[in-house]
Amino acid sequence: MKKTSKPTTLPASTQAAAKPAGAARWNNALAGAPDPRALRKRALILAAGRVFGDKGFHNTTLDDIAAALAVTKPALYRYVQNKHEILYECHRMAVEMAEQALAEAMQQRETLDILRAFVALYIGKITSELGTCVVLTEYYSMTHEHNELIQQRRRVIDQQLRQLIVRAMDEGAIERCDPKLAVFYFMGAINNINRWFSDNGPSSSDAIAQAFAEHTIQCLQPCHSAR
Repeated sequence: MKKTSKPTTLPASTQAAAKPAGAARWNNALAGAPDPRALRKRALILAAGRVFGDKGFHNTTLDDIAAALAVTKPALYRYVQNKHEILYECHRMAVEMAEQALAEAMQQRETLDILRAFVALYIGKITSELGTCVVLTEYYSMTHEHNELIQQRRRVIDQQLRQLIVRAMDEGAIERCDPKLAVFYFMGAINNINRWFSDNGPSSSDAIAQAFAEHTIQCLQPCHSAR
């Protein structure tokens, strides 16, 4: 009987050395990942947001995003259908961060501390993960359906913040003001941070978050007894 030779198995170290050197695929997002697909999609959205920030939404192609992740363009279609879906996911992620920040801030006891914590936490989240994702200001580039979904969730956050402003006024913690304009004022400033923020800038993410939190409270003209 003719013996069948077994395929030669190379040692693990030899196999690793045989792989071509290059950029880490999916930006190393899969290391120790319990759900690789979810992490791949998140890595895609974050990378796309940064490419959008560098080149602009309309000037960015899926090839540019694939290159940033060191993968092929067809690989992206397993997670998104087109650029507009990626844009929606960028906005969805930002809204989710705001929701998480507000939920965490609600652990504070004093109303002003809740507002201060929310601002600091939200800025910390968007600057650490979304960074220079300038595309977050491009609502007009989303589809009508996507825009409505995002606006619905933003309206809920807006109402919760207005209620906190009213509560702070009723407690005598801040001077009387228009809650709607107050929220528009500090949320407008926060949502434009991505236009100028840089990881290599003179101010760290934490320093910006703390400064904006304090400015927000001071701009609400807290009563002397609440300072």
